[in-house]
Amino acid sequence: MTKDLSIKDLLLPYVVMVVVIFIMQDATYVFILSCIAIISLVFLIGLRIKDINICVLAMMNLSSILIENLLFSTGLISLYSDEENRLLQNSIIFGLSMVRELLILVLLTYRIEITKSLFPKHQIRATFADSMMPWLYLIGAAISFFALIENYFRNAKGYDITFFFYAFEITGYLIFSTICAMLVALTVISYKEAYELKVPTIKKRG
Repeated sequence: MTKDLSIKDLLLPYVVMVVVIFIMQDATYVFILSCIAIISLVFLIGLRIKDINICVLAMMNLSSILIENLLFSTGLISLYSDEENRLLQNSIIFGLSMVRELLILVLLTYRIEITKSLFPKHQIRATFADSMMPWLYLIGAAISFFALIENYFRNAKGYDITFFFYAFEITGYLIFSTICAMLVALTVISYKEAYELKVPTIKKRG
């Protein structure tokens, strides 16, 4: 007897596939736009089914991506450095990433309390994403912290160590891909509970 695959069973292959494709293509900008599009769609479906939990989770994670995009992709903080300012520039990059991840981590940790205070009339509930997403941002903050320390030893002390330097971008791909997969899975589950349909849509039922 074969077991039917659930959407949770597809999370890991989805994440691995997306990460491999974007790393091979070196398409960071396209990846960010894809994440923004997916999370925005999740937010719209959350509005459609009136699930405030999905909407708040989507907005928190969308804010994280937009902050990073605003800081780095727009050139506000340069991702390039030369020999003279490499220590300072990399410290700014890793430091700001760590602050961003810790900020979102705090928001996600108190997501239920924040949602209850902002939307007291809505049904607030804990989801599987509430227990898993904070760990992703904690991992991201840890990677940024260790990359910051490694940057000091590499560019100030002359040690040839680049483990966290190269892991920094790959970890970002993994975290954002996993977040998108979690939000999609949560949305499908909530949509099926609300309308007993298999395929999500933002259109009104006829």
